[in-house]
Amino acid sequence: MTNLFKTKYEFLFLGKDEDSFVENYAYDLGEGGDSAGKVFVNLEIQQNAFDAEKVGQIIFDVLRKSFFADLEADPYERFEDALKEVNRSLNSYKQERDNDFLGKLHVIIAAIVGDQLLITQTGDAEAYLIRKRLSTTISEGLDEESEKETFTNIASGELEAGDSLLLCTTRLLRYISKKDLATLVSSSDLSERMLELKEQLHGEVLTKVGMIGIDVDKQNPGEVKMAGKDNFTLHEKEESYRDFSGKAFQDEKAIPGKLNTSLAGKKIKAKAIDIYNKLRNGVKGVSKKINDSGSASNSAWSKDKILIGIIALVIILVIGLLWLRSKGEEDKRINELSDTLVSIREEINSAVTTGQFAPDRAGEILNSAEQKAIEVYNSGYHKAKARELLDLILETRDQLDGVIRLEPDKMADLAEKRSNVDALGLVYSSDQLFAYEYNALYPISGEGAEDPLTIDENENVVSAVNYDDQDSVLFFTESDKLIEYKDDRMTFLTTTDEGFKDAVEIDSYSNKIYLLSPSEGELFRYTRRRDRFDTAESYSIGADLSNAVDLAIDGNVYVLKDNGEIIRLYQGAKEDFVIQKGPSKELLSPTKIFTEADMAQIYVLEPDENRVLVYIKDSRINGAVYENQYVFDELQDLKDIYVDKDTNTMYLLTANAVYRVGL
Repeated sequence: MTNLFKTKYEFLFLGKDEDSFVENYAYDLGEGGDSAGKVFVNLEIQQNAFDAEKVGQIIFDVLRKSFFADLEADPYERFEDALKEVNRSLNSYKQERDNDFLGKLHVIIAAIVGDQLLITQTGDAEAYLIRKRLSTTISEGLDEESEKETFTNIASGELEAGDSLLLCTTRLLRYISKKDLATLVSSSDLSERMLELKEQLHGEVLTKVGMIGIDVDKQNPGEVKMAGKDNFTLHEKEESYRDFSGKAFQDEKAIPGKLNTSLAGKKIKAKAIDIYNKLRNGVKGVSKKINDSGSASNSAWSKDKILIGIIALVIILVIGLLWLRSKGEEDKRINELSDTLVSIREEINSAVTTGQFAPDRAGEILNSAEQKAIEVYNSGYHKAKARELLDLILETRDQLDGVIRLEPDKMADLAEKRSNVDALGLVYSSDQLFAYEYNALYPISGEGAEDPLTIDENENVVSAVNYDDQDSVLFFTESDKLIEYKDDRMTFLTTTDEGFKDAVEIDSYSNKIYLLSPSEGELFRYTRRRDRFDTAESYSIGADLSNAVDLAIDGNVYVLKDNGEIIRLYQGAKEDFVIQKGPSKELLSPTKIFTEADMAQIYVLEPDENRVLVYIKDSRINGAVYENQYVFDELQDLKDIYVDKDTNTMYLLTANAVYRVGL
């Protein structure tokens, strides 16, 4: 036999209005006996302010008219038929408007008939069942994307006396745990409970959210069985959902035979009223005890006890006033933070516009917005919204900077050959890729890393380069020695000077090598004469290279400084080099620069950000134009890069592995 239940419900709204429509609806036919039932709609519509109210009214009106059309039919069939009618009506309205987009919908629809609950859902709206102090999301799995239909799936199950339901236009568990929700909703009566929920979410929910709280009780006393979510079943139909999120709420009772919608502007000062009632009841209690005794002197309530009672009431009053003052300050702080979040969103929008013509300025705007969002997040209030805006700032930066996030394949694990490997760089010579560290050279093939070759037992390598003129690899060491690897042999090379200049990087072009010496603030060039090199030539007239970290050559020499500046040298003298449209996220700590002859791009590695920036050479501006950047979120401590222009493949080196990825 079907259990007969009576239900109580409350509407609640919290948060501030945004560009969305939020509403709650409830309908009780008030006739037709126990088989009639009740329907509830918890709804938010975003991104369609013009049609939102109309769309909400269509959903509610069509639902209630269809659901209550045949009270003799099975409740599940009534609910299913009603949803089909809602879908058809929404599709008809789309055709009238000649536009398939009704807005982002976040909707929960529920019907209760006897002890049976039926729900459907779309978007981020969710329904929670609280039973025996346990909370379960019973709308999970209902939302499915469909181009033609809005509502597709139905969940149904039996209710039990003592159950509570909570319908919410957004994912409430972003702001409160299941345990806390169950504990909160399982206490006190429904009105107080909804106010307590509002109080707890006050500092977390920024945008408007709508909720409907429903309590279920038997009409007639009887034994109640307890069960879990297992008696709720997911039913799939030929109808479908859309995806969106929710907001807004309030308190209001339904009138049988009439619809009940929310009064979103109502203000409830629950805590202040509660304190006032407690103080009033306390004073009445003292007064009653005195009056009931006939006189204070003839009762247990002596003057001292009365005085103590009055003092206690004064203390309670003072505490209440202090709490209200503190609460007022807290509310002021929360409102200030809410305004800050609004300004952050405005700054993000401004950055998007500014980035089209002034990327540097857009970066400054986003930095300001990010700092504000971090401050809000650290305040402990509006954390979810602050986190959302921080993610939006990251997405906006990615959009402005043309970020491409790549997941390269591991080509070789150097640690398999030497467990304590600490690789320094990559060299490509004679169709062979090598990785090297301070005293070892690792040939890399499609099968991985081969056994390492010892460069020298006593020298520590700091840099290496492919030397096309001799089809060899040159290594420069900490002690300013030069070693050549050719024909499977390691040989020391000399100069007509007493020794090579102190340097941190080596590069080559034709039969010449270039040594970058930040300690002397210069670049030195050496020309090879058979088995030795001539004397050093200063090759950086007019340039201060004291903070340089790397160089690359394509005929011009590009020197990279530790602050991101690129200096171009031609025939040994500094020339103007203009970079246009830099990234919004400033280049701060680069370590490597790469380009070659007949290569249009210049690549700059910044390990701290796991990224490689790409610039396109442009002779018209005597410089380069920022193009985009590759970000490698999964790689840490990048050491070097090499780009094969023929296969459009990038190779990346970490301390213990070589990776590759197609560009």
